[in-house]
Amino acid sequence: MQKTRVGDIVFSFAFAEIKAAGEVIESCVSATKPDDFGIKGSYWGNEGWLVKVDWMIFDNPFRPKDHIEEIRPYLPEKYSPIQKSGNGNQGCYLASISDELAHILFKLASFEYDNTSCILYDDPEHEIRDTDAVNGIQLDRDISETEKEQLIIARKGQGRYRKNLERVEPFCRVTGLMDKSFLIASHCKPWRDCQNHERLDGNNGLLLSPHIDKLFDKGWISFTQNGDLLVANDKVISVLRIWGVEYPLNVGRFTRAQEVYLAYHRYNYGY
Repeated sequence: MQKTRVGDIVFSFAFAEIKAAGEVIESCVSATKPDDFGIKGSYWGNEGWLVKVDWMIFDNPFRPKDHIEEIRPYLPEKYSPIQKSGNGNQGCYLASISDELAHILFKLASFEYDNTSCILYDDPEHEIRDTDAVNGIQLDRDISETEKEQLIIARKGQGRYRKNLERVEPFCRVTGLMDKSFLIASHCKPWRDCQNHERLDGNNGLLLSPHIDKLFDKGWISFTQNGDLLVANDKVISVLRIWGVEYPLNVGRFTRAQEVYLAYHRYNYGY
């Protein structure tokens, strides 16, 4: 449990089926045993480790036993969560598996994912929170229609927010790209979590090349207030180097106002 990192992918295997996969969204912390474990968890200690995961339920759950011939060659030699018969391993609560096995499990579930950075495409919880925030803005009688439009447009990194951001950030700090037509206006503090004035604040964001924005938006990378690039794990370093981005990297200092939003981003993704 303590080896998990933000961004890791976890599969849920219960009652003989793999029904879900999710992304670790917070660093592992010590916690007391949940009350809803009830009698089933009576043999566990009261203190343990909590890993929060943003789960996606598969539309096509499957039984590993039904596909064991395809799965068996990729099972770990030690601490395998699945026995070679296809049954679960009751003595294994959380285990590491290879990228090859993860790819097979996603395929069997008919679930599409980004194989390069191993990030799940679907993000329904965030979509729901975005929708709730949009509805809140539309129903707010204290905001003019023009202001409502700008706040909602800011969700996609456009309109007044983008103009405000471009006054603060003239280029992508990571790649050096200056042509703004190719850059994404990314929020440091997610739009859905912002107060209205934060949604339009040019200090609450970075202009990033699309592939770098993908990493930043999902928390695979962040920055210190001094401008040092932070990464979630060694896999991200490999991806960056394939893209021609050296690591370690310093992208220059940020303003004090930017530091506040970047501190939120680091905290939000467990740095």
